[in-house]
Amino acid sequence: MRARMSRWGNSLAVRIPKPIAEAARLKAGDALEIQVTTEGSVQFHRPGNFPTLAQLVSQIDPENRYGEIPAGPEVGKETVEW
Repeated sequence: MRARMSRWGNSLAVRIPKPIAEAARLKAGDALEIQVTTEGSVQFHRPGNFPTLAQLVSQIDPENRYGEIPAGPEVGKETVEW
């Protein structure tokens, strides 16, 4: 099945025909990973599960935790008084 590339803002877009979307069980809002092969073909994949915030925080340890980064003296209304 053929499709035509069209402009969408500064990007390009292609509409996925309904029979293909149904066969791939795609629906509006689904996340897809896009890869380009060495031959120049474009492949779409369903991404793996996205990690939760709790999973990401559980991976913090002393080796990958950075200290506070000084940004210099306060200027203007940067100080918050509670």
